[in-house]
Amino acid sequence: MTTQADYLLKSLFERSKVLHSNINGCRLVWREWGYQNVGRQPIVLLHGGSGAWNHWVRNIPVLEKGFHILALDLPGCGDSSDPPKPYDAESLATIVSSSIDEVLESYSSFDLIAFSFGGFLSGLIAHSQKRRINRLTLIGSPILGLTGIGPANELVEVPKDISETEAVPLYLHNLRKLMVFKPEAADELALEIHVENMAKARLRSRGIARTSILAESLKKSPLPITLYFWREGYDTSSRPRWGQKIR
Repeated sequence: MTTQADYLLKSLFERSKVLHSNINGCRLVWREWGYQNVGRQPIVLLHGGSGAWNHWVRNIPVLEKGFHILALDLPGCGDSSDPPKPYDAESLATIVSSSIDEVLESYSSFDLIAFSFGGFLSGLIAHSQKRRINRLTLIGSPILGLTGIGPANELVEVPKDISETEAVPLYLHNLRKLMVFKPEAADELALEIHVENMAKARLRSRGIARTSILAESLKKSPLPITLYFWREGYDTSSRPRWGQKIR
């Protein structure tokens, strides 16, 4: 990894404050930035599938200048422990919502920004936290569920018994297919983050993400919602048909 990329990750990690919560035996790890802004309304960040807090590595340095930032490692991802089995979208959302209650106990409201699978769970979280979430922002989340066609179904398996040298090209292929719109955006920093996160990921989220739970939960959403996708009519996770709506 380049010196600049290494410095960015290390500096963010070293100046973060680590918080913990324990929900039904699941130990969740949070990281906090922007301590000088603790009097302001917090922003909660939820990462994508098989990821961790570092999915927000490009955003945190900007956001922490004016906001109080808390980023979670979802259950079974990053440094958080595994959720109780069996688990589904509802049980995962309940764990995350309860953890938010512990970590943000003293705050009356917060903004929730979520990427990909984190956004998938956020539709359910929005209902349990409807009195506290001010705004919900979803980025690249599979609203209609992952489908049987498209780049998300062109991933290759990375065998556990191969060397890192052999594994890196496979991880890079998957990163370009699913996580970024422009292949050239999968730079050295993005690849380093992806390889590290995949080594820690235990949560099996793809089967859950193939359902329409997010669409159903958003139908009766009690909150204003902002949606971001890579470009109109195109999403690497789902490729919905023109004219499909969640309402």
